[in-house]
Amino acid sequence: MYSIVETAPEHIEELSNTMRQVDVDEVWAAGHNTPKHALELSMKLSEHSFTGLVDGKVMCIFGVTPMSPISDTGVPWLLGSDLIDQHKHVFLRMNKVYVNEIKKRFKHLINYVDNRNKKTIHWLRWLGFKLSDPAPYGPDGVLFRKFEYRRD
Repeated sequence: MYSIVETAPEHIEELSNTMRQVDVDEVWAAGHNTPKHALELSMKLSEHSFTGLVDGKVMCIFGVTPMSPISDTGVPWLLGSDLIDQHKHVFLRMNKVYVNEIKKRFKHLINYVDNRNKKTIHWLRWLGFKLSDPAPYGPDGVLFRKFEYRRD
């Protein structure tokens, strides 16, 4: 059973303990954040955040943060558990729908992805984002790629 619901505090607590290692590594490399702090901060800054559930277990939490209250630029984000790989086809279908909706809301989407996260890089390309070459990012200078989408 798959569902998408508004994120609740218990979802953050669960994903803080079950986050896939590539996401743990990425939030640390980007800003020395723990999984829980990264989720809390992302949720606090977002208009809305949602949780993808598989049989009541958290597969992912995602949202988009406006650059400013009047901006048409958004910062999409998603952090997940290993359930993403176990249910990848459903995850891809669900995400395609969500990303198409945020592309209607924002003319420009931009964020960064850890260059070590090859599956996510492939997924972002599949969703239609353009990716830059890897460049140092964050406090330790780990290689990240900027990804973005621009609607005319």
